[in-house]
Amino acid sequence: MPSEPEEQQRGWPKWLVTLVWVSSAIVVALMFMPASGGPRDKRVRSNCLGNEKTILLAIAMYADANGGRCPMDSTNPTLVGSMRLLSNVLGTATVLYCPSDKRPGARAEWDFKKLTTLSISYSYVPNLKWQDTPDSPLIMDRIYTTSKDSAWPNNGNHGNTGGIIGYNDGHAAWENTVSVALKDKDGKEVVLSP
Repeated sequence: MPSEPEEQQRGWPKWLVTLVWVSSAIVVALMFMPASGGPRDKRVRSNCLGNEKTILLAIAMYADANGGRCPMDSTNPTLVGSMRLLSNVLGTATVLYCPSDKRPGARAEWDFKKLTTLSISYSYVPNLKWQDTPDSPLIMDRIYTTSKDSAWPNNGNHGNTGGIIGYNDGHAAWENTVSVALKDKDGKEVVLSP
């Protein structure tokens, strides 16, 4: 009968190997699960908030050079035309796109000349003067209604859970519903949406 070597080779305990394999499988499964209110959603919201603050700053700079008027391409303004007016103060149009925009064909666009409604994720209230009415919403996550307490659409940038509103004084905040009616300087309820 062969004798055992004096020093026996030690292996990993079976329970530890099983634990490592199960843990690895869980980590891989979590990587492929859709985010639902977790850290990814917070990162995307943070990115979206940064976009809206950048847009607000660009609108303020535009207004400073244009007698206080916020961008408006004509008396019957369009979203694309009004946002193109920001090309003199923004280096790229990519900030007009929210990373949570799930519309078919929606994508970021660098060039203002190639801007379309599919490369703009935000709604805009035209015909305002910068800081005339500080509590007026100016730029916000995509929405199609103008009434106070309106809910965000199911197909909105962040679903119907809420959205970010950038106000006419430069601040932006997450809102569960539209906090005030979307009105221009003449009191007319209006919103330009992609």
